[in-house]
Amino acid sequence: GPFVKIWGIMSGRSGVWFLFAFVQAVLIVFSEGGSAPIVAAPKDAQNPFLSGSIMQSAVLAASYPIDTLKTRLQIPFGAPGPYQATKKAFSVRGVNARQPPFWPGQGAAYLNMLPTLVIFDVTFQAFRELMDDTIPKANKVAVDVGSTLVAAGAASLWSTPCEVVKCTFQSGMYTSSLKSAVRAIHKESGWQGFYQGYGAQLARDAPMYLMVLSGYELMRDKYSEAFLPKVRDKKGRLKLGEPGPLPTAALGAASGAIAGILTHPFDVARTQA
Repeated sequence: GPFVKIWGIMSGRSGVWFLFAFVQAVLIVFSEGGSAPIVAAPKDAQNPFLSGSIMQSAVLAASYPIDTLKTRLQIPFGAPGPYQATKKAFSVRGVNARQPPFWPGQGAAYLNMLPTLVIFDVTFQAFRELMDDTIPKANKVAVDVGSTLVAAGAASLWSTPCEVVKCTFQSGMYTSSLKSAVRAIHKESGWQGFYQGYGAQLARDAPMYLMVLSGYELMRDKYSEAFLPKVRDKKGRLKLGEPGPLPTAALGAASGAIAGILTHPFDVARTQA
């Protein structure tokens, strides 16, 4: 029934997705330098995505086994559809998921990381400037939300093929070189094979960006109001103080938990596409 279908989407894999969402949310928040795209940064500020790329490489390497475990738990292993929603199926997947290697396809993940961030950042800034010039009286929050959605769509054009290749390695479909995996996917499905699940990935990534970044901004402001003294800017105006690294990580993880709960079904659909 409907309950079994919902259980099949959410149960057994949610904890791993939440943990991965925690890591990614902290990664996004720190790479943003505490200033999300939802809030316009000063034009002379250092590019937050590029400045966080080195740290992201280290975080990606450390968190990659979690992503591998998540992917393997989400993949059905050839059994009939109704069986996939049972606890026994989750148990079998758990056994399979814990088998090494835990870093397969990491090359595709690194190939995905920096270009995706650059595409997102460049598209976001360009679209926001276009909207500001075209409709100067438009609501700024609406402009930033629209810019985020457009940027997520553009970034997914690059990230989806990388995700497809990465998932094939994590599932054990391919175990040799990245080049051979790309050739095999193209031979089997053509270029469209690299965009399997694009819609599901976009449905996952766009709200993930919005919820993590805007959720972090909201919780950061509430935290600063409650626990931090106000400080003065260069013009002498009072503003909220900035939380330190540990509160920032905690707030980012909290926003990631919320985003993880709401986007988890799309992550499953993306993996199983």
